[in-house]
Amino acid sequence: MKTLLFLFFCAILLAGGPAAAGGYSGSAHGDATGGVNRASTAALGYAVGNCAHCHEMHASMKGMEPDPAGGGPSVLALFAAEEAVCYYCHGTTSHNTPPLSRDVEAQFAKTYRHPVERAGRHLVSTLEHGADLDAANRHAECADCHNPHTIGKPGTAYHQYNSAAPADNNLVSNLLLGAWGVEPTWPGAAWTVPTTFTELRPTPAAPAAGVQKEYQLCLKCHSYYAFGSAENTGTGVTSVSNVSGEYVLTDQALEFAPGNKSGHPVVVTLNNRTASDAPRALVASKNGPRLKAPWSAAVGDQTMWCSDCHGDDAAAAPEGPHGSNTRYMLAEGYTWPVRPDTGKFWTLGDVKNDQGSWPTRLLCAKCHPIKNNGKFLNQVHDKGDHQDKYTFGTIQYQGAPCVSCHVAVPHGSKRGRLIAYSSDPDPYAAFQADGTKMPTLLGFRKSSNPDQYDKKNCYSTVKACDDHKDYNPPYDP
Repeated sequence: MKTLLFLFFCAILLAGGPAAAGGYSGSAHGDATGGVNRASTAALGYAVGNCAHCHEMHASMKGMEPDPAGGGPSVLALFAAEEAVCYYCHGTTSHNTPPLSRDVEAQFAKTYRHPVERAGRHLVSTLEHGADLDAANRHAECADCHNPHTIGKPGTAYHQYNSAAPADNNLVSNLLLGAWGVEPTWPGAAWTVPTTFTELRPTPAAPAAGVQKEYQLCLKCHSYYAFGSAENTGTGVTSVSNVSGEYVLTDQALEFAPGNKSGHPVVVTLNNRTASDAPRALVASKNGPRLKAPWSAAVGDQTMWCSDCHGDDAAAAPEGPHGSNTRYMLAEGYTWPVRPDTGKFWTLGDVKNDQGSWPTRLLCAKCHPIKNNGKFLNQVHDKGDHQDKYTFGTIQYQGAPCVSCHVAVPHGSKRGRLIAYSSDPDPYAAFQADGTKMPTLLGFRKSSNPDQYDKKNCYSTVKACDDHKDYNPPYDP
């Protein structure tokens, strides 16, 4: 019996996330006032935060009866299988006391989601590595992102911008404390796939160890660490599809690498992006700042979360990229690169003419004002010919489509200002439903001032872009 008890507690400590003193008792679940309080267990006299609200000592060790609800024996003696444990309190019907209003279960029923429904792939009794997350074993159980024994207390765990330390805005929130992830060994060369990684894991002695920055959590699944041979090494494109099978996944470690010419500041601040040409930061134009608050302060010296863009399509839903009905799991109803009411790509004409409710629907507008008092904040966007009619394949646009110049996966680019070339592969180059490839540029050179772009900063042989037909290198590769 002593041996069984010893194995039982070892399983909880090692597999379910470290539950060392000072970790669980100080967590949201273990808090003596606001911690887990399953109604049926509370009725038996167990205190708020007691382990018994999740672990039933006689339920499942080595198959002892009764089995946990909804599944077979659990090595962790949980009362239900996998995510069903979490849904019991965080589901559409909450059995916590008092009931919890944050319905995470509903998010995982949405079209674009992390695949928690893939049962039996997460072996909580063993340490996972990249091979356990490869193309044949893709999954995302709650415990892949959240450590239930160290998760932050209520009131301290939400997604907030840190204006006092803007460079730290990629640090994990308390909701992700104690999760494991990876830190790539970043290549010096631009647009180079990182292939070596350091695993970051919590331990019983350091229960809050593990990922320190949000991207480290995401990259354990969205990089070469997990993709391995499923990745077309060098391009960032993989053979792995998203849950709905509508598009392939890409290597986000490649896209956010600090050595690229441009990228959103998920890993490092823009001023620390060593390969970027001056000005590295998105400086203001003569018509005003090009970032909205709170991003308009400390421009170039801030970082961001992946979940600033990815999350539930409903603004009031629980924070984090659980699920969304918007393609690419985009948050708060924003869309990219397609305008939802027309099914065509967003254009500069949409912004100029205030079409498609762009301030609340175009993803870029979540952080970028794009125009101010009717004037564009980038000289290039305000050029008259960029507001003309363009025909791509069989589809006509009013104004240049955003993806005729910019990458369709706006994490990063080997060129300045997230520019796409016509030589880029799908999905970095956008394609219409009729098969027409959208990028038109063959060359781009970033200006040192957003108000001083010249025709020769861009090079293209496309007829509609004949103002840029003169070849005038050097250009970004």
